[in-house]
Amino acid sequence: MRTIFSKLPFFVELLFNGIFILFYSLNSAGRIPAVIKLEQVNTVLELGAFLAPIIILLTIIINYLQTEEFEKLIRSHMISLLVFVPMVITWGDIQFAFWLSAAHLISSFLSIYERDENQKKSKIFSLGFLELKPAKIVFLSFAFLIGIGTFLLMLPVSSAKLNSTISFIDAFFVITSAACVTGLTTISVGNDLSVFGQMVVLVVIQIGGISIMTLYSSITVLLGKNLSTKERVLMQDLHDAVSLEELFEVIINIVKYTFFIELWGGIILTFAFSYEGFDFGQAMYLGFFHSISAFCNAGFSIFDTSLESYNTIPLIHGTIAGLIILGGIGFIVLKECWEAIPERKSFFKFSLHSKIVLLTTSYLLVAGTVIIFFSEYLNSLEGYNTWEKLQIAFFQSATLRTAGFNSIPLANLQASTLFVFIILMAIGGSPGSTAGGIKTTNFAILIESIRTTFKGRRKVRMFDRVIAPKDVIKAVSLVFLYIFLACVFLLLLVSIEKKTAFLPLLFETISAFSTVGLTLGVTSTLSDAGKLLISLVMFVGRIGPLTFVLAVGERETDMADVEYPTGRILLG
Repeated sequence: MRTIFSKLPFFVELLFNGIFILFYSLNSAGRIPAVIKLEQVNTVLELGAFLAPIIILLTIIINYLQTEEFEKLIRSHMISLLVFVPMVITWGDIQFAFWLSAAHLISSFLSIYERDENQKKSKIFSLGFLELKPAKIVFLSFAFLIGIGTFLLMLPVSSAKLNSTISFIDAFFVITSAACVTGLTTISVGNDLSVFGQMVVLVVIQIGGISIMTLYSSITVLLGKNLSTKERVLMQDLHDAVSLEELFEVIINIVKYTFFIELWGGIILTFAFSYEGFDFGQAMYLGFFHSISAFCNAGFSIFDTSLESYNTIPLIHGTIAGLIILGGIGFIVLKECWEAIPERKSFFKFSLHSKIVLLTTSYLLVAGTVIIFFSEYLNSLEGYNTWEKLQIAFFQSATLRTAGFNSIPLANLQASTLFVFIILMAIGGSPGSTAGGIKTTNFAILIESIRTTFKGRRKVRMFDRVIAPKDVIKAVSLVFLYIFLACVFLLLLVSIEKKTAFLPLLFETISAFSTVGLTLGVTSTLSDAGKLLISLVMFVGRIGPLTFVLAVGERETDMADVEYPTGRILLG
């Protein structure tokens, strides 16, 4: 009974303030259905503006009755108090009531999962008798995000055209692409979506980039609330944290680096777009949209031709390439690099993980740039000077690391270049980042294990350290799993899209599975079945390797102390 009583304010707020927010949004966008009269709309808005402070006051009162200490109430429900005071001052102002009610409703929705410490032991991730494991939680969290985002994108207010809506298939495809930070889209983000629709996509990109559980945990920590025992275990598994203190440090660092990098990226791009002739407000919108999209390795762009019009503007494509690289190396490496600057720490003193990530990323960037530069020198890059060719080649090499932007028409590239693109897309970014693919560390371990075999060594060594046999097996397993699933998805797509050539379908499959977002122009021509399949491919590509590690990587065995005799088989 107490649990129902504690949730009552949220449901009342969702009913009354939610209807008020919905009517205000539809009215502002001119999307009120014709069957509803203007007088009725004004009545709802005036009544909503009057009731909104009362609903929030009710929330504060019930929270106070359930909180033992007043200090804990202030610390845990600070947002409610901060919203209520200006609401009282501006009581009756519809616009103020809308923005403050919307902010408070989002806060209430995020905090509804909080439990009392005595109730946290076994309930928070259980559905009746079904106990959810971390892999299932990750799966369901992304599915929930996609469901909510699809619903919002199907609203009339999300469409840029009057009296029209985005179809379910297109909305589902675009939101899945955004949640999985891919970038493939069947519609024009700049022309077919309103500002509201674009913001829905951007918010889903941000949440999908840092993952829902990390976002929830970070907000919980920042608001002074406590994580349950199972939430701590789950987050420690996701971020490979040993202790609770390390977990909190990782969460805070993720929020800090994400905000800091996206902020400065947005500022630089704002001035860059302003210099290109956009007014300051539009330049700011373009700057921060592309900054968030680039750092999250999403590849969504307001422009229909992506960044082809700015392929020789270093301040634009250089900033976006930098954001892509920073978002693709992982928060652990970012933290170590940031701490190494004031300490002037040598590269050789970095952790083994950071050294592998940084070195592999550098090799792939340079190799991709050189191959693209020479293979397209007299083809798609023929009309540019040498410096411009280097810029374009470097940007395309960087964006292949699961970002999805393009600065030249991909349909004009040679088949050999596209094959290199496919390889680099499959490798992807680094663990702990917003990128996809098989990951740079797995690729490096695979290459080093091959070298170890050729040299006749029994243990894989990197930077004077031995890689644990279980990590080698896991890396090889993940690479094989990626190849196997990619072949299965490609076979299904080829069977569905029989009229499309094989190479574009292969490119589309790897791009979706590695959450890259580049296409040879077939995305918008896919059938509904093809769109649903690619949506599934993006979903599996975003959570598949992580789900596989959480579900299969560490299992308890009943006979852990039993050793079996070694068997020999013929290989090669």
